[in-house]
Order: sequence, then structure tokens, then C-alpha cells
Amino acid sequence: MIELSPNDACPCESGRILRECCLGAEGDLRPVASVTRCQAPKTGAQTKGCYAAALADCSADLSREHFISRGVLKELSDGGTVRIDGFPWQTDRAIQRLPTAVLGSNILCRRHNIALSTLDAVALRFFRWIDQFHREFDADQHDDRFFLVNGHDIERWMLKTLCGAVFSKNATINPAGSNWVPPMEWVQILFGEAQFPVRCGVYISGNIPDTEFIERGYKFVAFSNGAAGVYGARISMNDETFVLAMSSPPEDLENTFLANHVYRPRGLALTNGCCEKITQFGWDDGLVHRGVRMAYEKSHHAVKPEGVGGS
Repeated sequence: MIELSPNDACPCESGRILRECCLGAEGDLRPVASVTRCQAPKTGAQTKGCYAAALADCSADLSREHFISRGVLKELSDGGTVRIDGFPWQTDRAIQRLPTAVLGSNILCRRHNIALSTLDAVALRFFRWIDQFHREFDADQHDDRFFLVNGHDIERWMLKTLCGAVFSKNATINPAGSNWVPPMEWVQILFGEAQFPVRCGVYISGNIPDTEFIERGYKFVAFSNGAAGVYGARISMNDETFVLAMSSPPEDLENTFLANHVYRPRGLALTNGCCEKITQFGWDDGLVHRGVRMAYEKSHHAVKPEGVGGS
């Protein structure tokens, strides 16, 4: 059990103490969601090549956007390069070591890119939290840690990744070669003008990866078919698996690929028998949330070198 005092540093890592940051009036933890709306006044412009152009609030210039957050790529890089495989433009489908810049594309205007930068910062902190667990586990360090993040920020970052990967043609979708543009509702969700539809958003698997090694890195697969088009994605960070559903799944998940997944969990606890690393997600949706606990054993856990994979 990890106990927090109101005078402790806030686990959202804002630099403020808990009672002056994310501690609610009733003693609950309420991390504030990032603001992703562009600053007023609205420009009325639609810049060609910006996937958020439908909002009519663009700047004139496109800027380079990393659909996998640049900070995460930097964490995984060695001398400015990362090991990548599985992308559609890799002709031989072999693992290559390339500069992180190859995973950037001009897919957002500068104004919209800046507005979403706060989500990239959240993603970097979240990846570091997961990475810390695996690194300390390998090193037999036994410190408990508690981390606090707004769950809606994680969802929107995953949606940003999905939109950027498919729009930039860095993800394989069905039908292949289509000139896909994110639906207006998705863009409105990203920029704080709409909420996720019912039962859409992030689902977290409660299963321990069935592998001898945990592969340090990032993996992404877009979900699509000829009837529904693009409808979600699977994202793995150090083999911890998350699913973003953008088409409402049934209430009963038993016979779906989301069986054994938890919708918008209250928290995620990674334990190794000696310590636990807990992240608590803040949600503002009025739902009842349950947590996910994943207990690792040293006998089936080791970390392999990093890599970035797409599909």
C-alpha cells in the first residue's frame, strides 16, 4: 500500500505539492486534463495537408509531426537512431536502424501541432513510468512508486498516434492505398471540442506478455476493414498492451478480441513480489472504474534491446 500525504510532491510530477495540485475537496485524486484547443481567435483557415484542417483553425505553414511522440523515440534512440521494422515503406521488411526523423511527416499545421504538444509530454512520462518498472525489475531494485495521469490525455494521445500514423501512410489499412482522413468527430475529440463516444477509448489488457523476454520498445497496429474503415489501434510499450477502440464494442466483451481487457481502468499496478509501481488514471466520465494488476515473476522476465515497430 502506497500512502500519500497532502504535503507530498504531487505524483502528476507538476512540481507542486499534492494539496495545491491534484487533491480534490473530498480527498480524491483529480489530475487535470491537458488543454488542446488552439488559442483564440480562430483563424478560419484550412491548410492543405493538415489533417485537422476541417476545424478551419489552421496556420499557414505545415510542421513536422512525429506520430510516435518524439520524446518516446528519443528515449529509445541510440545516437539519434532507432531500430525499426514492419512499416509499409520498408521494402524488404527487415529490421533497420534509421534516424528518428524518418518517422516524422508534414501532417499538421504548426498551430495544430503546438496545440497537441501537451499530449506528447504526457506520453513521454507514461512511457518512462512503464520503462522504469522493467529496468528496475531487471536490476532487482525494490522501490514502490506512484504515478498520476489524466486518463483522457492518454486516450487522446493514442488517438493522435492513430490519426498521424494512418494519415501519413505509416500504417497498413484496408482498403490499402486509400486517401484516408480522420473523421471530423475524431479531430474534435483531439482538440477538446467533443468527447469519446460511449464505450470508445482505451482498453488495457490484464494479461502478462506470454514471452520469455520483454522487448523494450514501441509497437503499433491500426485496426481497419473494408466495411468500417479505420476503427482503432493496438499500442504496446515494452509489451504492455493497450487498445484504442473508436467504434463502440458490445457491452459483453467475452467473445470479442477485447476479452480480458478493462475499459478505462482506475489504475494499473505492475508488481514483482517485492514492490509495485502504480499509475492512477483520472477520469471525468461518471463511470465506475476498476483497476488492473499485473504480477510479474523474475523467471519469465528479461528485457531485450529496444525497437519501434509498425503495421
